[in-house]
Order: sequence, then C-alpha cells, then structure tokens
Amino acid sequence: MMQQHGKRNWLIATAVLSTLAAAPAWAAKDVVVAANSNFTTLDPYDANDTLSQAVAKSFYQGLFGFDKDMKRQNVLAESYAASDDGLTYTFKLRQGVKFQDGTDFNAEAVKVNLDRASNPDNHLKRYNLFKMIAKTEVIHSL
Repeated sequence: MMQQHGKRNWLIATAVLSTLAAAPAWAAKDVVVAANSNFTTLDPYDANDTLSQAVAKSFYQGLFGFDKDMKRQNVLAESYAASDDGLTYTFKLRQGVKFQDGTDFNAEAVKVNLDRASNPDNHLKRYNLFKMIAKTEVIHSL
C-alpha cells in the first residue's frame, strides 16, 4: 500500500509540474509545488529522471515541442528543412526572442547548446539523444 501511495504522489506532482510547464509566461506568478522526490539537476542535457526533466521544461524552451495530442509544434524554430539524404537539417529560428538576461536568442546560442550536448567529452546523461550530430554550423540568411 505504501508503494502505491508514493507512486500516486509522484504522478500528482508530475501532473502539476507538467501543467505548470504548459502555462504561458505571461501568467507566471509565485508558485509553491510539493513533490515526494528531489530533482537532481536543472540542466536539461544532464537529467535522466522525469522530475528533473519536468522542472527544467518549466523554464527552458526548445526548438520544438508537442501539443496535447503529441503533435510537433514549432517553439523557438519557425520551421526546418531536411536534405534529400536526411543528414542535414536547416532551422529557421524565431526572431525577437530574448533570454532572461536580455541577451538575444540566435543561431550562435543554438550552436553552443547543440555542440555541448553532442560532445562525448562533456559526459552528459542525455548525450545519446544528440550523438548523431556530426557538426553544427551557423548560416546567416541575407
């Protein structure tokens, strides 16, 4: 019985965190969330537990996300194109986006993150999701 109770609390905490992660930024207020577990990191590339991923998703955005029907949605990427051989992907990024410190979101920031995530020397727990990246390049459109 104790194991089921702990699992239920974890599911409730995960549901609450998932709901918070889906809330628009303009609705942000102070929130207190109780969870029956501790998250291990705030680094989304180095988290291998569900709670840490849920917490990180509440304040990090990706190039793409999923809607309630698990269909891909553009978030920081407006679109992408794949080469005919499926080995090269080109992303068109949203303009006018800023990090919390006021720094511009741009292709250089995406490159830094992808280079970090795909570098085995960093020993990140989510490396296997990025290890197929051979290289990243910043291409400025005219």
